[in-house]
Amino acid sequence: MTTESLHIDPLAVPIPEAVRLSGISRSELYRRLAAGHVRAVKSGARTLILMDSLRAHLASLPAATFRSPKAA
Repeated sequence: MTTESLHIDPLAVPIPEAVRLSGISRSELYRRLAAGHVRAVKSGARTLILMDSLRAHLASLPAATFRSPKAA
């Protein structure tokens, strides 16, 4: 078995990684944490974002809608 076949999704990630993975800004992530939409835990001084919580929050967001471009 190679290390490539042993990919394991993390249970929690630090805030900079959650920002990178989600596309949400750092400020917006903190707002969503304060509102209780995303869960975090503390490990010593580190704050870790629970990935299940982040995924569930992103999945709960409304679908984006787009208008057709105007005909030329």
